Amino acid sequence: MPCFPMFVDLKGKRILVLGGGKVALRKVKKLQPFGGKINVVAPRVEPELEAIPGLEISRHPFRLSDLWPRPELVIAATDDRQVNARAARACRGLRIPVNVADNGSDSSFLFPALVERGDFCAGISTGGDSPTAAVYFKERFEELIPERLEEILCFLDGKREELKKTLPDQSARAAAMRELLDTCLELGRPPEKGEEPKIGFTGSVTLVGAGCGKADLITVRGLRAIQRCQAVVYDDLIDPKLLEAAPETARRIYMGKRSGVAGATQEQINEKLIALAREGLRVVRLKGGDPYLFGRGGEEMLALRDAGIPCREIPGIPSAIGIPAEAGIPVTHRKLSRGLHIITGHTADTAEGLPGQVDVLAKLSGTLVFLMGLGALPKIAAGLMAGGKAGDTPAAVISGGNSPNPACVRGTLETIAQRVLEAKVQSPAVIVIGQVAAMDLGTGGKILSGVRVGITGTETVADKEKSLLEALGAETDWVSRWEIRQRREYPEPEDRGWLVFTSANGVNVFFGNRAPEAWRHRKFAVIGPATGAALAAYGIQAALCPGVYTGEELAKAIAAQAEAGEPVTLLRSSQGGSALPEILEQAGHPVTDIPIYDPIPSGKPGDTGGLDYLTFASAGGVEMFFRRGGIVAGGVKCVCIGKSTRDALCRHTAGPILTAAEATVESLVAAIAEDRNAARG
Repeated sequence: MPCFPMFVDLKGKRILVLGGGKVALRKVKKLQPFGGKINVVAPRVEPELEAIPGLEISRHPFRLSDLWPRPELVIAATDDRQVNARAARACRGLRIPVNVADNGSDSSFLFPALVERGDFCAGISTGGDSPTAAVYFKERFEELIPERLEEILCFLDGKREELKKTLPDQSARAAAMRELLDTCLELGRPPEKGEEPKIGFTGSVTLVGAGCGKADLITVRGLRAIQRCQAVVYDDLIDPKLLEAAPETARRIYMGKRSGVAGATQEQINEKLIALAREGLRVVRLKGGDPYLFGRGGEEMLALRDAGIPCREIPGIPSAIGIPAEAGIPVTHRKLSRGLHIITGHTADTAEGLPGQVDVLAKLSGTLVFLMGLGALPKIAAGLMAGGKAGDTPAAVISGGNSPNPACVRGTLETIAQRVLEAKVQSPAVIVIGQVAAMDLGTGGKILSGVRVGITGTETVADKEKSLLEALGAETDWVSRWEIRQRREYPEPEDRGWLVFTSANGVNVFFGNRAPEAWRHRKFAVIGPATGAALAAYGIQAALCPGVYTGEELAKAIAAQAEAGEPVTLLRSSQGGSALPEILEQAGHPVTDIPIYDPIPSGKPGDTGGLDYLTFASAGGVEMFFRRGGIVAGGVKCVCIGKSTRDALCRHTAGPILTAAEATVESLVAAIAEDRNAARG
């Protein structure tokens, strides 16, 4: 269960820090900016700690009398666990908040990872489950904070007093303050004269270019606009993860508009944007590529300005550059192309809907890129050749980014139309004509290029799969995720017999708040090398790891090596299977099965449509996926890490299933690569 965050005024209050080493030094440095009177108690004190001005240092071991006069907080950070535990007991008896370094169970409060900028302070905690994760999110959070935040806060403080006089209504005042804050965050500083928003009118529209592919191709500025919006109006081909970035309460309004597909008219889109802004909402108009490159963003901006709506545009990576780059084609290249011409492939201003003056385009040097021209490709190619462009000029047609039907076809101006027809390429597509179209600076023949893989499981598993798959050229999507939540209370293992871990998660949870030195005399068994490596990180070598990494083989290996009747303690997930304890008990070994963590689902599984493969790393993960409403779309091959996972999956789907040769992530990825190679012949 998470801890409730509180902010405490420590100015002038007594704070007792027990210990004089590196850990105590870190704690003191965290506490110093908050104005407390810090008393360090330790027989020996690090020189760096001793050099900190303003500290009171008492050079003796901890005594109960040190708790008088009563401190506001106590930090037990000695290198003696027994001393820390004794101090914690005394503090609990006196109702003094105490933090015991590296021991969350003895602490009545936890030290958060802190982000400080003047009067701004944020604390991040994982409830003691993973200080490393807390530090990671602290670092990501710091990246989002403007460097001049202190100036912004001072500016807002002054404006608050000013607005109290001019806007007596509290809700109107809050809306005005939010508008001022958004302006400051956008500028990265307080606004100068003429930059302040008009107070009392909070509605606005921001045209945001989403780029032409995955969500992480958007600009930082564009992402921040989405994260602060109250409504997002979006088109086709937008990565759904960008919509997830909008606040949960934000309206999400689809107004897709694509050639050959029925959708809202431009007039309807303009009217919707104006209406939302007039409701007082901060609106993001999310458009693929760049809004001003054949995206009719200029028309939307003019309509908004004519209606008196505050509006602005945030550029995105245009498809004319990003989609060819995705296929390994640079639109300009020294000695091959020193110019770029981007042309609409479809226009209502000519009799045949073709771009005007094709004969003039044929005489241009450099690269020609046509957008929205797939249907007119034969006529475009014929027109360019008729205008004098050589028939052997390299050409390429790419359907990429978030297209539902990715494809890349290469040829020459003379052959490209027929090759595209044979390949059944579908819109949207980008046409590239010029010498650079023969280049391939992309995947370098990676065997999973163009393959889409959905991943299920915890962050530890997902990160490893993602790294291996993307190294082979695959695109990945974490479609079903769950977190590891440590149980705060569970029985301590017996002081004899085997201790068994079936995952790296179990190792990290167990030793997250224990001193490994106290356990090195015990016999440990692990299910596989990854779990063994996690154990080795704590300085402990597993005595046993089976040759085949399954629960059944682990049980057989323990039964073969253990003494008769020797007890076995399992330290694992609450979702652990029954095969491991059953085999051990049948072999005459008393088994204590201690669930030390729970896998907690995070939201509903995502859409699997468009995937080529969907991976499962455990039988429990399979059950959780389907129990949470997951669906395996048609044409998707499921990939299982082992037999028990496959058996669980067979109870839910009759679709194609691949099984890894070994119960490892590496083997799971290899199964996908082998299947892909076989499909290519």
